[in-house]
Amino acid sequence: MKKNNNLLEVPNINSSDAQVKKLIYKIEDDLFNSKYKSSSKSNYLCICSGGTTSSCARNGLITLDLRKEYNQIHLEKEKNLIKIGGGVIMRDLMNYLEKHNKTFPTGLSKLPGAGYILTGGISPMSRRYGLAIDNIESIKGYLGNGNFISLEQNSLDSAQKLLWEGLKGAAPFLAIITEIGLKTFQSHPIQIIEGFVDDNELSKIINLAEGFPENLSLQWIYAEDIYIYIFSEIKNDSDNKITKSYLEKLEKFTSLKIKSYENYNQIDFFPKELDLFELNKNNHSEVISLLGGDLKDHIQIFIKCMKEIIKDKPNKSCYVATQQLGGKTKDFDHKSSFFIHRASTWKPWIYAAWKKDDLKEKEIVLKWMNESWKKLKIFFPKIHLAQIHNHLNSHEEEVYLSFGERLGELKTLKNICDPESILPPL
Repeated sequence: MKKNNNLLEVPNINSSDAQVKKLIYKIEDDLFNSKYKSSSKSNYLCICSGGTTSSCARNGLITLDLRKEYNQIHLEKEKNLIKIGGGVIMRDLMNYLEKHNKTFPTGLSKLPGAGYILTGGISPMSRRYGLAIDNIESIKGYLGNGNFISLEQNSLDSAQKLLWEGLKGAAPFLAIITEIGLKTFQSHPIQIIEGFVDDNELSKIINLAEGFPENLSLQWIYAEDIYIYIFSEIKNDSDNKITKSYLEKLEKFTSLKIKSYENYNQIDFFPKELDLFELNKNNHSEVISLLGGDLKDHIQIFIKCMKEIIKDKPNKSCYVATQQLGGKTKDFDHKSSFFIHRASTWKPWIYAAWKKDDLKEKEIVLKWMNESWKKLKIFFPKIHLAQIHNHLNSHEEEVYLSFGERLGELKTLKNICDPESILPPL
């Protein structure tokens, strides 16, 4: 399938007012020549593959927008494999799969592009199907040195193995990805238990969730109030029985409602009651994503910490949200990719938003984000590098906490794949 998009003059919602030096749409030979190379870490090629990252366009830099020329989608039904261009956003992927009764573990938002997949990809479905990167079968693209690559998981030679692992989790530092082959899954009905809860109820639900089977997962958003989702895929009678048994345990939380969906694509994880879209449609934002294990006996202390963070937030647009990992995400060898924190159970992220062009508010908001991160480090000491913040002071620490013991290997790959630092720096 090939879409005929209008010319995309604006990189995405977080970069609409960036004064880019040049906007390009296609990878050509001269992209890798000297005019794009720089010894400065502040000068590099920005890549836009979706709609949310703040680093896809910077003042005075060049942006390559993949969404116009690299938006193909092709399903190989007999192999349960779908091949997508590097500019396909998750909304288009899921709409396409829905027509074929297939699905894929995408995240809560449908706006991200290939960056969601290549940096890990955490989904309510991940406890059953793994992370997005765990379901990559093939990758095509160009290294920062200009060399074309075409890799398939089942036919890697020894020289390609480290690069394959690096591209799964750290691709933005190494390559421009133009095509990804993904394993797909049969679509099944979904039940969502959702609603507003207070902090005491959230504490009890977190405790319950840490014993969930893999077909259930908990997500929550703490904005002005706390809104939770308990996601359940009903694949067979066993899933149905398990879900019913947990529904009985949740009956005492009277504010929760059960909603049924024919498939995953029909779910809206950001309810109108929270008004988050309206609040943020004219904002810019930064997001920092954390990782940590079971909260266990520390749930009450964590809830108290969250209350303090929300009490101190600088405006109504800021919030903290959390996704649950575990299940299949812990089963994969941590050396199979550069997403190394396989022991993680929870991924909270801090959403810091401000009115665009309001530099004073931006400063206040980013300070709140960093202070909130410091408070949450005791529970969630690692980072999921879903967004690259090389323009912020926290970048080096985020990189270190993301890749840990594999950071040395990543730097080696960076020197080989992108010696002229065309792509974002480590």
